[in-house]
Amino acid sequence: MSDPPVSSLLDVRPLLARGIDPYETVMAAAAAVPSGGVLRLDVPFNPVPLRRALAREGFSSHAQRQAVDFWQVTFLRDGAEGWEQRTEAEILPEGAMQWQEEDGFHLDVRRLPPPEPLRVILRLVEALNGVGRVVVHHDRDPVFLAPELAERGWAIVRVDQAMAEIRLCLEPERR
Repeated sequence: MSDPPVSSLLDVRPLLARGIDPYETVMAAAAAVPSGGVLRLDVPFNPVPLRRALAREGFSSHAQRQAVDFWQVTFLRDGAEGWEQRTEAEILPEGAMQWQEEDGFHLDVRRLPPPEPLRVILRLVEALNGVGRVVVHHDRDPVFLAPELAERGWAIVRVDQAMAEIRLCLEPERR
């Protein structure tokens, strides 16, 4: 069986480097992909929320890390049959997505209504029992998170902010 034809190739890394959110560009390219066609993206990270959005538009996806800051994501317009099985992320009951990369557990809580992000983050931290690292993908500053983490022996050790995303790195405190 041969692979479906690639209908569109799009490298969004230059847009992101200039601080431009590529969402509309990607969605426009996806809209032009015919049934059975493929949209291939070059991105600097695994874009789990985008994969979820395109699943709602009928795309299954597969992401593969090519290098440290280079992922290639293939979207197949197939009605999103079994798209969750093709992703490298687990969808939690609240709608958050969780996956593991070399730098730790990643947890995407964007678009969850408060207080769900706090609950999901704390549940994962408690499950890790003081071992590991969590990278949280959030869409707002979680003002109540730091004191809750401190009570559990964890701390926010780094915050990276980009267009439409706040990324928090959480680690157990060294005692």
